Amino acid sequence: MKSHRFITWILAGAALAMGPAWCVADEKDEGFAPLFNGKDFEGWKFTGGEKSPLNWKVAGGLIQLSGGGKPHLATAREYGDFELRLEWRSVADKYNSGLYLRSGPNLGSNQLNLAKGSEGGLVGGKIEGAKAVPTLQKPAGQWNEWRVRAHGEKVTFWCNGQLAWEGTGFKAVRGHIGLQAEGAAMEFRNLRLQEIK
Repeated sequence: MKSHRFITWILAGAALAMGPAWCVADEKDEGFAPLFNGKDFEGWKFTGGEKSPLNWKVAGGLIQLSGGGKPHLATAREYGDFELRLEWRSVADKYNSGLYLRSGPNLGSNQLNLAKGSEGGLVGGKIEGAKAVPTLQKPAGQWNEWRVRAHGEKVTFWCNGQLAWEGTGFKAVRGHIGLQAEGAAMEFRNLRLQEIK
């Protein structure tokens, strides 16, 4: 049994390395689907109605953010209950960004912080139990894996395979998922989402 799990883990890691649009078999069976196709911004939009901002691009299967304070990148549609999985890394030691959950179309609320030293804390909203968890993050240049489950008023957050916190009282029922431009170079990949019915 252990050897089977080890082989599954190796194959899953290899599959994720093949491309961000690929979900491992177990995830597909669970209902996960790619949120980012690895080629362009199909299914996404930029805040403020911008069409082709210079600070966002897709290259090598990655969403690359060169910096700038705007626009932010939002899903074209809203989501209610979901589990989101993604990987991110900073390009430089000092970094700042954010992951929006059930936010408005211009992404101003319900942000999980991606600023160095404050990773995982909540900005622009209220979830009882949410807290920054910088010690669970990897150093600059290394990929971090985040997993967020929002079900009703409850949010559960994992960083790099460890439970970071469980929170309650999340009032937003539906909204956009998004990535924040906050003056730092960042990269994102393997965004996949399971809608919870």
